[in-house]
Amino acid sequence: MRAGCYDCLVSAYRAFEQLETTPAAADAARAGAARAAGLLAIRERELGMADTGFLSLARERSLQESSDRAAWLPRVLDVARVMTGAVYGVSRPPLTDDELRQSIEIRRGREALAAMLRAQAPTDELAAYAWAIFTCRSVEARDVTPDEIFSITPLADSPLLRFSRATCRGLDQPALERLLQEDARFGEVPFLLGLLALGRRDLDGAQALFERAYAWHPRWPSLTQSMGSLAMTGEDFESAARFYAEALEVEPRSVDAQLGMVRALTYLGRHEAAIQATDALLALRWYPGDARYWRALNEAQLERYDAAWADVEEAAKLQINAEVPKLAGIIAYRRQQLDVATAKFEESLTRNHDDCETGFYLGVVRAELRNWPQTAEVLVAAAACLENAEETLDAEIEAIRSSQDSPDRQARQIARRERDIANGRRMIATSWFDTAVAYFSLTRKDEARRFAEKVADDEQYADRARELLSRIK
Repeated sequence: MRAGCYDCLVSAYRAFEQLETTPAAADAARAGAARAAGLLAIRERELGMADTGFLSLARERSLQESSDRAAWLPRVLDVARVMTGAVYGVSRPPLTDDELRQSIEIRRGREALAAMLRAQAPTDELAAYAWAIFTCRSVEARDVTPDEIFSITPLADSPLLRFSRATCRGLDQPALERLLQEDARFGEVPFLLGLLALGRRDLDGAQALFERAYAWHPRWPSLTQSMGSLAMTGEDFESAARFYAEALEVEPRSVDAQLGMVRALTYLGRHEAAIQATDALLALRWYPGDARYWRALNEAQLERYDAAWADVEEAAKLQINAEVPKLAGIIAYRRQQLDVATAKFEESLTRNHDDCETGFYLGVVRAELRNWPQTAEVLVAAAACLENAEETLDAEIEAIRSSQDSPDRQARQIARRERDIANGRRMIATSWFDTAVAYFSLTRKDEARRFAEKVADDEQYADRARELLSRIK
């Protein structure tokens, strides 16, 4: 048990289980099995692993406990039951109503529980570990330093407690690396090191570490969810969807994986499947604003504009950002509700002045309303914004080409930026032509000529631009 790794704890549990058949050792073995199972239950929950039944096994044995552990062991197991991810970067499913009630009870009795764990921590591995996790995570104990937390037990130098300290209030990379170097059985450590690599955008490093953890323990929702997030960052949406699906197969209530699945399916253009995924997210009653937004976006792609409008209106009640009114503006524009679209695009721009696309849409709507002064003003700014955005995308492409990312990842990222550049150029051309029309309508012929000449050779606007130029005397 003191060796501390997950596999070590499993081995300890199996050894104690075998000793239970020896009458002289049965009571001590049963207690050892209960403690090892309790540690495994905590480890699975703090790392977002699948529940493999160790909590139930610990409970069974705790009912037969007759020593002083009988007073505190059930309480530790209650804490383990309602634990969510205790480690940075790890998420767990939302608590059930029953678990939430139990969590509230534990919080109300926090002082008594902390005192009990502190009293047992010097002599018992499970109590020491539970004390450390409980105190590291407690808002009330935020002023207690890690040195103070771990100084109360002589077990602090054991790998079991060193692992706990390395994950107390963040991840200590050197400490984790030392644990893995000293004992390769710490198969959980590469996952945590992968989270750190992902946080600093070392995508290849994170992938190698995650793959090592996956080879050790594939049925691990937080790991496969993190692999999905890594794939999303690398714009490999097929892999992202596959890993999110693996996470949800093991833990259907993993709301972060469900939201990741919605996004991946949307970017893959699988709009029906994405809508079904948002329905599942809404059924979990988590992230309703995000779910409504993504459902509206996918409904709009399928030209179900009435349903999309109903969902984006609900999203607006739950989220305050620039993306929701932007989507609402697009939907309203496609429904030919031009005044509504104008208001929504203006609202979006007040929240994010730097969104070139929103400015472009606002200018196009104003052109359709023949509000020529504002059309010219908005589209001139939008075209300049898009030109600056293209320069940024060009710089990003050069940075990707000179990076250490794998060729496949480079190709995906570059292809996406090249598509964005092409789309941006089409918006710039439209902006220039509509600006020329606006200035012509305002009898500002010099400005009209200047912008019409910009698209005189454009494949889409050449004929109309030349006709406009012929009308400018």
